[in-house]
Amino acid sequence: MKRKINLIGIGTDGGHSLTREAMERISQSTVLIGAGRMINSVKSFRRADAQCHEVYQTGAILKILDQLEEEAQVSVLYSGDPGFYSGAKRLSECLREKGWEIQILPGIPSVLGMAARCQVPWEKAAFVSLHGEQQNVIHEICTHEHTFVLLGDRKTGEELLEKMAWYGLDHLEAAAGQNLSYEDERFFRGTIGEMTPEMLSGLSVLWVHHPEYQAFAGRHLEDEELIRGKVPMTKSAVRAMAVASLHLRNDAVLYDVGAGTGSVAVEAALQDGSIRVYAIERNPEGTALIRENKRKHRTDFVTIVEGAAPEALEPLPAPTHVFIGGSAGRMRKIIDVCLEKNPDVRIVLSAVSMETIQEVAALIRGDRWETAEVMQIQASGSRKIGGYHLMTAQNPVFLAVLQGRKGEDHE
Repeated sequence: MKRKINLIGIGTDGGHSLTREAMERISQSTVLIGAGRMINSVKSFRRADAQCHEVYQTGAILKILDQLEEEAQVSVLYSGDPGFYSGAKRLSECLREKGWEIQILPGIPSVLGMAARCQVPWEKAAFVSLHGEQQNVIHEICTHEHTFVLLGDRKTGEELLEKMAWYGLDHLEAAAGQNLSYEDERFFRGTIGEMTPEMLSGLSVLWVHHPEYQAFAGRHLEDEELIRGKVPMTKSAVRAMAVASLHLRNDAVLYDVGAGTGSVAVEAALQDGSIRVYAIERNPEGTALIRENKRKHRTDFVTIVEGAAPEALEPLPAPTHVFIGGSAGRMRKIIDVCLEKNPDVRIVLSAVSMETIQEVAALIRGDRWETAEVMQIQASGSRKIGGYHLMTAQNPVFLAVLQGRKGEDHE
């Protein structure tokens, strides 16, 4: 017979927002486990003889469970809801492996309490946690009318406010709630620019309203939308084909090698907020332009790497995708490093000069690729002269699309 355990969300405050079922389970439990705040919140209706363990780490909870008698009625208490950025996920995985029968009882997470406090709908809102998480909060704010953010310490709040100001988002209406539903609750409503790090520290939730959010899908940038300077840039038609050929997915890690102005890096980052892009560029003028384009288009997950490839690639996380727009004659070395990090990486590279085209031709002959395709792109754009529109041809560009073989040894 499986041993039973309850994982219970106490909501914003267990003393007021618990469901009747959750209260009954807690009142019947002979063992209660959770952080001190959780245990104290149910003090008025828990059993007088209940064993209370003020721990919340998964490892510590499992040690306690291993020492309990089989007939013990156990409940583990979590803040908010066990299914919303909760330690219940990890504990559930461990308990299933040990053969426990798990009953999960939901609670009201603080972000929904904040939505009610602000009197705004949340069915289409974005939810972000910065409490020990690395999430693209700028992207979510820019692509949703309502965004709710879970915060942590004062430093997290300070960094968020600085970031919002740098991206020109500090004019947005917002509200900050600390210790919602508790006696020491604090609530502020105004603009991001009027907030202080202290307002966003501790048990805090931030609501941001962006009525002019970007509702695009599959975002493509026209050349005039990018700050160019004198640095070479992958043009609109080629860039669209290159990004499409990458077959980017959620949580992708993309290297943009020889990023130039950052046109490919920025456009790739706009496809989804979870995509992490590393724009590698050795030209100081180029890195400055990448920073400007990153700021203009609010692509916070674009990381600028100043230096030459392949050396600059060494400390970076393994790529799932690579675009090579410029290699300075070191294409094979760059590709070797990428394959060492991830044998089945997908690589798209562009070639304009005859020398680079020869390198590509030699490269695709190897057996290291699952697939290897080359296409030529010849784009023309219209320009108006008097009452006529004439076509102006751009230089032909070759695109190679290479898919590595998983598990292959490329030494």
